[in-house]
Amino acid sequence: DDNSLRRVYTAITDWWCRRASVPKDVGLKLPGKLVEATLEIYNTIKRELLPTPMKSHYTYNMRDISKVWQGVSMIGEAPQNQLELIRLWSHETLRVFHDRLVNDEDRMWFFSFLKQMVDRHTGQKFDKVFAAWDFDKNGTVDIVELRRLMFASFMDGAGAEGKYAEVKDVDAMQRLVTEQLVEYNQSGKMRMDLVLFLYAAEHICRISRVIRQDLGNALLVGVGGSGRQSLTRIAAFMAEFEVYSIEITKSYTQVEWRDDLKNVLRKAGGEGSPTVFLFNDTQIKMESFLEDINNILNTGEVPNMFAKDETAQVIDMVTPRAVKAGVNAGSRADLFQFFVDECRRNLHMVLCFSPVGDAFRERLRKFPSLVNCCTIDWF
Repeated sequence: DDNSLRRVYTAITDWWCRRASVPKDVGLKLPGKLVEATLEIYNTIKRELLPTPMKSHYTYNMRDISKVWQGVSMIGEAPQNQLELIRLWSHETLRVFHDRLVNDEDRMWFFSFLKQMVDRHTGQKFDKVFAAWDFDKNGTVDIVELRRLMFASFMDGAGAEGKYAEVKDVDAMQRLVTEQLVEYNQSGKMRMDLVLFLYAAEHICRISRVIRQDLGNALLVGVGGSGRQSLTRIAAFMAEFEVYSIEITKSYTQVEWRDDLKNVLRKAGGEGSPTVFLFNDTQIKMESFLEDINNILNTGEVPNMFAKDETAQVIDMVTPRAVKAGVNAGSRADLFQFFVDECRRNLHMVLCFSPVGDAFRERLRKFPSLVNCCTIDWF
């Protein structure tokens, strides 16, 4: 019930405020109010934006509340005043709840509701909190202006170590991403000819945010040619993550698929390399592929996929790291569990699906982890 959730998340936010050295005047009362606002958003959106045949992914669960606070806790430097914390929290609720919305009507509803939540719960006025985004200086911030509210971990150019921070200059961010694209094209990877306007920059920030989170997986929904795969490759390149994708041939079967999965899990779990597994729905030769993806999203493994000798191999790969982390080296079960946990931490599934036709709806129904364990971004 809400009281239990309130207690749990208030305890988590209090702990985060202490750990991140949030100033007392910011961390004392505001986090509790933002927990209250998050719960109200969650309960209201579940009631108001119901799934329909065209919006089958409009399902919300308690992981979404966690995702908001996971996003808040990514911040590199603690918010120094209430306005900074409210902006960070607003950004994270937009990413978790708003980015899956399919039309302007639903987005407008959510924007207005978020505005109400800030006004009602925080003791601050939304338009004051976001005054710097009031570009037409008419005293109110609208949904188009707020598109330029972005946070990113790549502005300091520190790759995998980048600090998550508010993007103060969106134009500078677009220039930086364009420079990174040039660098990507010079790195010998498959060349991409893209024009990185605001729309592309928004989605790069969203993908970058998800893949840098522990257990961060993304479901990118859009038609072919909307840039989902290219933008994922740039986001991964800037994070210094490897991108793994499969190559479908006429003779590609369940056997080759399982070999590919084992390879990517060895890389992420065995070697401990942050890896993006980029997969699109045109590669689904058999629905059993999705069953395996569903399992990996949910638990980090496909039950009984590794043969005995392969299990021994991955255990050997992780043993030095596992022992360092305090795992009992005498227990093969504990060592294999460490491998699975490393897979979950380092492997980031980015699934590119098209919403056209019945297949999308049917797949989400059959494989609920595609929604429950992914952050959804509608292109």
